[in-house]
Amino acid sequence: MTVTKYFIRKKIQALSAAAAARTHCYRSIEDIRSVLIMGEAKDWDVLKACIGHLKTIGKLVHVCIYVKKQDETPIWDYAYLLVGADDDIDMWGFPKRNICRQLNGLSSDVLVDFTDKDLMVMRYLVLQHPATFKVGAKYETDSDTYDLSIVMKDDVHDIPFLYRQILKYLQAIRSK
Repeated sequence: MTVTKYFIRKKIQALSAAAAARTHCYRSIEDIRSVLIMGEAKDWDVLKACIGHLKTIGKLVHVCIYVKKQDETPIWDYAYLLVGADDDIDMWGFPKRNICRQLNGLSSDVLVDFTDKDLMVMRYLVLQHPATFKVGAKYETDSDTYDLSIVMKDDVHDIPFLYRQILKYLQAIRSK
């Protein structure tokens, strides 16, 4: 049970402000070897298709999924990290240290955030992860937290559209 979201919101604001100053390393789709996907159990069927596509083009895919009590836990034949809404979040709304340690241990060339904009614990995990190239949706009321942002309307959470746009721009990036 979360007592208040005040402290995690303050920490997210601080991490968002620091995001511009962190080291960035833009990569083209050809340069990317591993991808970390951040998502939610409610979107698992759509995410599974994105993950399958990334695997077919030769990418190593790590997955971190947020699971609410009423959501069905995703079943997959590949290792992934589950963040349980009840089990893995402390009373202040922060993920427990073992979750942060496990997630930060997953090295990736790019982190792709498919989570809902109001999911504070996942936003925190994305911002504190050491990935040097982060990609996600930027909604009309959001600040810039990603290296590559796809602008979305506030009430739209269209993962297939977002995935296609991300691939399009990653293919457009050319490295030296």
